[in-house]
Amino acid sequence: MKICDYCRTAIYWDDESALRAGNKSLDLPLSARFKVGASGKLKKESFRVLGRLVYAHDTGTWNEWYVEMQDGSILWLSEDEGELFLEKPFTLTGPVPPFDDLKPGMEIALGPKIGVVEEIGEARCIGGEGEIPFQVEIGETYRYADGAGQDGSFSFGLEYDAGTGAPRAFIGRILELKSAKSSPEDKTAPESRVGLIIRCPSCGKPYEGARVSTTEMVVCEACGAGLDLTEAQAKVVGKNEDPEPLFTFPVGTPLTFDKVQYEVMGRLLYDEQEGTKHYRTFEYVLYNPDAGYLWLSEERGHFTLSSPFHGSVAIPPGIKPKQKVRVGQDTFKFYEQGTQSLKWVDGALPWRAVVGESTHYVHLVKPPECIDREKTGREIELFRGRYVSPEEMQAAVPKGRRIPSRGGVYSCQPYIPYASLVGLWKIACVFLILNVLLLTYSCTSEKKTAVLHEKITYDQYSKEHLTQPFAIKQDGTILRLAGHAPLKNSWLALDFAVVNAGESVVSEFSGDASYYYGTDSDGSWSEGSSNFSSYFKIKKAGTYKLLVHATGGSGINGPPMKEPIQISLYSDVTISWYFFIPLILAGLMTFAEPLGRLIFEARRWQQVAEDDDDD
Repeated sequence: MKICDYCRTAIYWDDESALRAGNKSLDLPLSARFKVGASGKLKKESFRVLGRLVYAHDTGTWNEWYVEMQDGSILWLSEDEGELFLEKPFTLTGPVPPFDDLKPGMEIALGPKIGVVEEIGEARCIGGEGEIPFQVEIGETYRYADGAGQDGSFSFGLEYDAGTGAPRAFIGRILELKSAKSSPEDKTAPESRVGLIIRCPSCGKPYEGARVSTTEMVVCEACGAGLDLTEAQAKVVGKNEDPEPLFTFPVGTPLTFDKVQYEVMGRLLYDEQEGTKHYRTFEYVLYNPDAGYLWLSEERGHFTLSSPFHGSVAIPPGIKPKQKVRVGQDTFKFYEQGTQSLKWVDGALPWRAVVGESTHYVHLVKPPECIDREKTGREIELFRGRYVSPEEMQAAVPKGRRIPSRGGVYSCQPYIPYASLVGLWKIACVFLILNVLLLTYSCTSEKKTAVLHEKITYDQYSKEHLTQPFAIKQDGTILRLAGHAPLKNSWLALDFAVVNAGESVVSEFSGDASYYYGTDSDGSWSEGSSNFSSYFKIKKAGTYKLLVHATGGSGINGPPMKEPIQISLYSDVTISWYFFIPLILAGLMTFAEPLGRLIFEARRWQQVAEDDDDD
C-alpha cells in the first residue's frame, strides 16, 4: 500500500491485477519526532521510516510508524500520548478471549507470557503516508485490545478481524522517548507550537494557545468548548460550564524538574464528592519535546509528579487502608479508592477529555512514592509518581511566583522530622548512654564496708536506744542503713537520729516496714516487706552513735508484736537510684522523634480511617 504524496489517495498493489485506488487520507499533523524517509537510531539499532498510519479511537489518535531495521526486518513503532512501543507480529499458540469477553485488567496468556489488558476499543484508520507493507482501507474500523506484561517488560496488541473475529497478535517492548531519534537532517524539527489555524465551531474564534504534534484536544479560550482535533475539522466534544477555578499555574507556565524544562500544556480539575464534602484535585499536563509528558497534581498545596507505567496492580475485593499490595518487586499500602468527575479542562491535551466524565481510581502509597490506577470507560491506566517537596516545587517555578502553603498531611508525603527534634533525640541518646554507664559503674564499684551491726529488742527501741559507737574516717561520707524485722501481719514505724560525741543530733531520718499475708478465694497472698533501708550523709569525720526509736502494731489497730530489729550500717556506698531519674528523662526524650513520626503517620491515615469507619 502507498499513500500518494500529492493527492493523499491510498493506492494498493494487487498481485493479480494492476494498481487499485482507495479512499483519500485526511491531512495528518506533522510529527515532531519522525518523518517518512528519515533514518535514525533505536538505542543502538539503525532504522529507516517507511510509512505511517494514523488511527482514531474514543479518546484520541495514535501513530503507527512502519520502520525497516538494519537487518531488513519490518517493525511497528507506535506513538501514543508521548509513549513509544516497538512491536512485531506474534503467532498465538493458544486461544485468547473473544473481544466481547475482554475486560480492562484481565490477564491473558500469550504463549509463555502473561499479559494484562489495559485498553479495549474500536479504532478507525483516518489516513497515512509513505509505504505500508500490507493493505489497510482508509476509514476501516476494527476492534483492538492493548496491554503490557505483568511486570511491564513487554507490550502487546490484539487486532480482531471484523469478519472472522480471530485476533492477530503483536508483541514488543516499551521505549523511552529519548531512546528513539531520527537524524536531524531527515526529521521535522521539534515544535513547541503548531501554526495551523484551528477555528472553534462553537463561537468562531481561532484557537491561539499552545499545542504540539501529539495534541488531540484543545479548549477554546473564548467559550470553553473542548475541540477534538482527530478529524479533518475541529469538533466540539464538551464545554466548561462552571467559572474558571483558581489554578496555581496558567497554561504556558515553564516548570523545571530534574533539570528538564516543561511547559504547562493543559489543566484539569477533578472533583470527588463524599456526602456533603467535596475533594478537589488540580492536574497540570506538562510537556517537553524530548522527555514527553508528565502529570503534576495539586491538592491542598501538596504536589505530586507522575508518569505512565505498565504492569499489573491487583486490588483484592474488600481491601482496607494500610493493607499491603505488591507492585512488581515493591510493596505499597492501599490508601483509598473512589470515583472523581472532571469539572474543568483547558489548554491542549494528548487525549480527549470531556467535562462530566467519571474516572474510578485506586491510590497506593509508599512515601514518597505513589501509584494511581485509573479506569475510564474500557481503559485502565497506571501512573507512578513521587511527592514534590515545597523546596523543589519553589525551585521549579519561575522566579517571583509563590506556591500555595500546604494543609494537613498528604497521602505520600514523606516524614521529615524537625531539626530541633533530631537534635533533642541525639542529645537524649548521649545522656541515656552516659547514665546507663554511670548506673552500671555505681552498681559494680560499690565496696559496701560494714561499720555497725546491732540487734535491738522491743524494750530498747520502744524507749529510745543508742547503738554502739561507729567511726567515720572521711568528711561527707554517705552511709546506708539496712534493717530487718520478723514481721507477721504487723508493722513498724522507725525514727533515727545521728548523735555525735558531744551527744548532739547532727542528722535525723525515718523509715517503716510492714508485712501482711493470708488466703482468700483466689489463693494465698502477701504484701509489703520485712526489710527497710535509708541513706544518710555525715558531713564531718568522727565517732557517732545512732539513736533508734520505733512503734508498731498488728492488724489494723492491734497491739505491737514486739519484734526485734536487726540494723546494719555500711560506708563506701553509692546511691544508684540517683541515676534512675536522668535515665528515665533521657529515655523519654529519645521517644520525641519516634513520637513525632507516630503523630505524623496518624495524621496521614486519619482521613481514610474515618471514611473506612463510616463504611
